Amino acid sequence: MIDSTTVLRALMVTYVDHAGIGRIKLVPGRRLDSVARTGATASLSAGTLFSTDDYPVSTPALDATIGDLRVLPDLERLIILDPETGLGWAPSDLRSIDGSPFPTCARTALRTVAKRATDSGLNVLVGLELEFSLFAGTKESAVMSHNGPGYGVSPFLELEAYHLDLLSELERCSVPVEQLHPEYGIGQMELSFAPRDPLTAVDDFVLARTIVARVALRHGFIVSFAPLPTPGAATNGLHIHLSATRDGRNVFHEPGSRYDISDEGGAMIAGVVASLGEGIALLGGITTSFARLQPHNWAGAYICWGDGNREAAVRLMRGFAGSENAQANIEVKCADGSSNQYLAVAAVLAAALRGTAEALDLPTGVDVEPGTLNEAERAELGVVKFPSDLGAALDALDASTFYRETFGEILLDTYVAVRRHDWDTYGHLPIAEAAEASRWHY
Repeated sequence: MIDSTTVLRALMVTYVDHAGIGRIKLVPGRRLDSVARTGATASLSAGTLFSTDDYPVSTPALDATIGDLRVLPDLERLIILDPETGLGWAPSDLRSIDGSPFPTCARTALRTVAKRATDSGLNVLVGLELEFSLFAGTKESAVMSHNGPGYGVSPFLELEAYHLDLLSELERCSVPVEQLHPEYGIGQMELSFAPRDPLTAVDDFVLARTIVARVALRHGFIVSFAPLPTPGAATNGLHIHLSATRDGRNVFHEPGSRYDISDEGGAMIAGVVASLGEGIALLGGITTSFARLQPHNWAGAYICWGDGNREAAVRLMRGFAGSENAQANIEVKCADGSSNQYLAVAAVLAAALRGTAEALDLPTGVDVEPGTLNEAERAELGVVKFPSDLGAALDALDASTFYRETFGEILLDTYVAVRRHDWDTYGHLPIAEAAEASRWHY
């Protein structure tokens, strides 16, 4: 919230749509009370039916040419992005004209799934990692902002002013940064955020992307969060860390149990692993997402779990010795920044809860790089690769009874239709052209 001395001149009311793109309604500060009551008007197309290239799709339930909805800001999350100009920001929910939650609202979907966890007695926290590429120049002539080395002191010093300014702005806006560093790839950086309740964690993430882009522009840089910003360069992921405790005990740390994980924690991992094949289109929804999910890319190209295994889609992170109860968590590595982050986190959490509801057995952990196993060895361990492309992934999601029950027919049909347009439009292109088409949309 803002204090009584702050002058709010304009409020960015933002939401993330099914194309994974942040959209905005900017309202004058004098309209704050009004927009808090009734929201800002948005067409049905702009609210939920735009594709990556802004083409409005339609579904049997939703016609892109008919109807409106309301974009209702959550003023409990309102912050001042720029004290000098009085620019504020708040995330929002999509509401129907009658005030009820709109069935395609991803933020509402995450809130609903998170409540299921809380109602079951679980205390769930989510920590997110944001990878992005920083370019110098213009969009027409962009070049990578640094040439490495990965995690190196040199690229930090070259971009020291940007790093420190970004860190300062994130801290001022109460986004809990754990660390910031030059990443493995040239021009690449990574931010890690402290674990929060699921909805707050994603709100923080969306706010952080806005701050990352604003500070970059201030320093003469351009940012891309796309999974494959430049063919041949490092890919950008969204790493989802999930921790859960029951009665103060971390379910992913129980010494003496199988793998030193509680039965409940094992079932949660099993649920995530079992749901990844049908849900991967919710974690990365554009054509180039699947160019990222390749072996030797540390993107989790194989559907399996492993203790510390960066090539497994689900990685168990045990925590520092003596602090396991506070730190043990699982990391889902196969998501990326083209996702709707609210839906991506909701999909992972729902899958974990599925594991406990169905009492799934934890499969054998994979303690080697899955790509080094032959087909027979992978079959014995139950290790499979993801669908080969976005089209196949959307077919699997469309046929998923689990995710239809989790998110509802209207949300899932709309999501599939929006993402199917991306595949139909860009799936036949050479990967370099598909990457170029999406580079500045994310």
